[in-house]
Amino acid sequence: MIQLNDFRFRRVTQYVVRFTISAVFCFMLSTPLLLAQQASIGEVSQAIELHYNRLATLSIDFSQTISFGGASRPAERGTVLLYRPHRMRWDYTEPRGKLLVGDGERLYQYNPYTNQVRTILLDQSVDLRAPLSFLLGRLDFSRQFKNLRFETIDGKRALVGEGRTGQEAYTTVEFYFEPAQDYRLSALRAHGQDESVTDFVFSSERTNPRLDEKLFSFEAPAGAEILPETALSDNL
Repeated sequence: MIQLNDFRFRRVTQYVVRFTISAVFCFMLSTPLLLAQQASIGEVSQAIELHYNRLATLSIDFSQTISFGGASRPAERGTVLLYRPHRMRWDYTEPRGKLLVGDGERLYQYNPYTNQVRTILLDQSVDLRAPLSFLLGRLDFSRQFKNLRFETIDGKRALVGEGRTGQEAYTTVEFYFEPAQDYRLSALRAHGQDESVTDFVFSSERTNPRLDEKLFSFEAPAGAEILPETALSDNL
């Protein structure tokens, strides 16, 4: 009888221990989400700013889709490198060979299909990669956006802001963030003045990787046609 009671006691104890561990684990997983849901707009925006403003370099894999009137272009993919201040490099795997380099003053884009290089001054650029270029300087939501708010879009919570001056290439930008991963951005959607929608999905973020500064100096491939800046279209 004593042995049977001891056996039952051990079974109950094991069950209680397993239940307690599971409950604690679930609580640990849910805590960042609960805290994020309770956080204010100011707290979330500051957390995103803190994550990116303290970085010197950054590497992110991306997928980019542009749509007009519901019709989408083929998705483009690759890796973007950011080098503070104000330098970036977009290496495309789809389409292979496409390249965009920002040296702090100009953006250079090479199209392997036309074998042409387009150049545009950064302060004149209306390229919708600009929302990500906020990360090249000092990210400041309250200065760069107005009407900041939370919205749930397609079941996901986003920090949404509108262009402050109305002169930006975009009207609204949606920032999708990950509270459990230091509030890094997992996706971004920019609504353009031309009614286009540009979606970025980010993965494999690497903070402060060692990057060679030469990566951010553009050299045109041999035989490429260099288009003059004054002949450029606003749509890269």
